Amino acid sequence: MSGRKHRGSENMENLCPVTRKRSTNKNAAATVGALVSATKTAQYEFPSSPSALTFEALEEMGIGMLDSEESSSSALSAIALAVSATSDDTSNETTPYANVPRMLHQQPQRLSLNSTADISLDSSVGNITVIEDAQQRLLRQSADKLQALTQAKRSALGSECGSNSNSPNKRLRNPLAAVTCNNQSETAAPLNLQPSTSRQAQVRQSKKPLPQITTRLMPNESFFVYRTPAMSAHMNSGINYFDRLSEEILLGIFRWLPKKTLLRMGTVCKRFSRLSRDETLWTRLDLGLRTLRPGGLEQVVGRGVLVLRMAQTSIHDPAFTPAAAGLRSRLQYLDLSMASISQGSLRTLLSLCRQLKKISLENSELDDDICAEIAQNKCLEAVNLTMASGLTASSVRLMMESLSNLSSLNISWTDLDADAVTALVTHISPNVIRLNVAGCRRVLFDSHVATLQKRCPQLLELDLSDCNSLTPEAIFSLMKFKMLEYLSVSRCYLIPASRFIELNSMKSLTYLDIFGMLSDAAMEVLEKQMPEMGINKFIHSSVSRPTVGTRRTSIWGLRTRD
Repeated sequence: MSGRKHRGSENMENLCPVTRKRSTNKNAAATVGALVSATKTAQYEFPSSPSALTFEALEEMGIGMLDSEESSSSALSAIALAVSATSDDTSNETTPYANVPRMLHQQPQRLSLNSTADISLDSSVGNITVIEDAQQRLLRQSADKLQALTQAKRSALGSECGSNSNSPNKRLRNPLAAVTCNNQSETAAPLNLQPSTSRQAQVRQSKKPLPQITTRLMPNESFFVYRTPAMSAHMNSGINYFDRLSEEILLGIFRWLPKKTLLRMGTVCKRFSRLSRDETLWTRLDLGLRTLRPGGLEQVVGRGVLVLRMAQTSIHDPAFTPAAAGLRSRLQYLDLSMASISQGSLRTLLSLCRQLKKISLENSELDDDICAEIAQNKCLEAVNLTMASGLTASSVRLMMESLSNLSSLNISWTDLDADAVTALVTHISPNVIRLNVAGCRRVLFDSHVATLQKRCPQLLELDLSDCNSLTPEAIFSLMKFKMLEYLSVSRCYLIPASRFIELNSMKSLTYLDIFGMLSDAAMEVLEKQMPEMGINKFIHSSVSRPTVGTRRTSIWGLRTRD
């Protein structure tokens, strides 16, 4: 039995982090001597001594790194418990801090008179006095060192102490706060310790999310991101170095700016305002799907734009002021397809343009005055009037006689009458190589096709879709075109399918569109009869249209954006 107790005591001693054992000397004088000697040697040997308190030891004691302001006072009380446990060598624990968190009423008495039955009462009273004096000296030394440690940490990290740490609504009552050292209440400020350097503390700290610190730059007149001495001297010299830059260099810089930024640059100074309006910076402009306020179109035209796209643009009246009468536009390529513009604004715009080369007025409302303004542009090469309204025989004749350089014309679905069709095929320019007159139902006849063949023998593309008044006699006139490459006679129901085979004799014809004319079986037979010809390859016509397919950033092959 004694051997088992001996092995049990050895196991308990081996579990202790330090090798100080419980004193078994029952002599009070020897106890005092051992206490004094243990106090002196503990300052150099044992980490439980108050002078040797480190953050690793505090962490092992259960204190560790302070994670919140509420635990500061509790940590200080726990340190006081550790100090009292160090000075108590008559404790039943084998380690000085194995059971630190104890309430005041749970602490054992400093000395039990009943445990020393072999010592007399008189000598015991004297020895008790000596022991209490030694304990008081030890506690005073420990309190002084803790106070010095507290002052050092408070001075080093005083700025980091939370202002709300003493707030009663945020601090919770901690049981350790009731524990005092030497039966005196501790009223010191919360103790702030630096983070522990132990491996466990570092791992726990690495797992904590880092707080996101956001900084706001306050506006300041002298604020600059980075200012070298040379830059400071450069800025404080009072010299405007922009005035030393030539206009060519500034224009080269402005050329790389977006149009919105270029407009803002014009508000910097008078020189920038003048340079930002230079015509070389406004060569091309895309205002598709935009809305122009009253007077906005005048500002656009005044910039000297050459390529202007305003497809599906809403233009509010008045688009021009009376001062725009003397303005002359440099526009050469104008796209107003599906644009919302009044006849008055369109008339004023075309009256300012005399250098147009290509224009698109698809789905626009026209009149004789607008057609007369179009006819003034002698350099027009392509005109797109698809689905335009208001065309008359006189206006068509005027345009056809005036536009001698016209090479591409799309006048489909304009609801022309027979007289207008006659004026078209009679006075059209011989230079036209692409023509679309689709949608002339019951007004375009075989005689018109014969006249057109004599007037424009060099046609490359011809679209006669939905001209349902054509008969098989028109095939003979069409076969006389020696250079025709594309022909569309879709939905010309009076022409029999057998007559299309005769078109195979045209060596130049490459594509033939006959949508809605033949069944699938008849189409297979026709494809076998005409193997080298592409049949029904193009659904929509591209004659004079500014944009084809999905391209929306260019008109007639010209970019509209820088």
